[in-house]
Amino acid sequence: MTFKAIIRKDVIYKNNTSPLCIQFLHDGRKKTIGLGVSVALKHWDAEAQKVTDDCPDRDNIQFQITAKVKEYEKKIQRLEIMDIPVTFENLFEQNSKRLNCSIGEYLKQTIERLETLGKYGSHPNTVPYSPACLNLGR
Repeated sequence: MTFKAIIRKDVIYKNNTSPLCIQFLHDGRKKTIGLGVSVALKHWDAEAQKVTDDCPDRDNIQFQITAKVKEYEKKIQRLEIMDIPVTFENLFEQNSKRLNCSIGEYLKQTIERLETLGKYGSHPNTVPYSPACLNLGR
């Protein structure tokens, strides 16, 4: 999965600005997420994926772009660490969709997934879990 900051040239507001977005590319598919910020086309450097130095409120706008990029980099890194494929579904998954089970069931599913990957109990300081601890609140 790759992504980049872009300006939507196809959308021009009344004040002659266009919205900034992050465009994700994965397996030939595109997904665009708006940043909630717009700038004039002349204040956008597409190659550098940054606002130009002469842009009004440059620091604030660039901070918002950088913060959102880092947020998605962190999400992608988290998925990679957990050996979960990085897809649009996983990256943009809502919490309400993810948790359709109790905490104990979720922990059990996570432990089983990590055991199948050989990642659970592989650290020398690992303490084995008791299945009884997963019966929380029952």
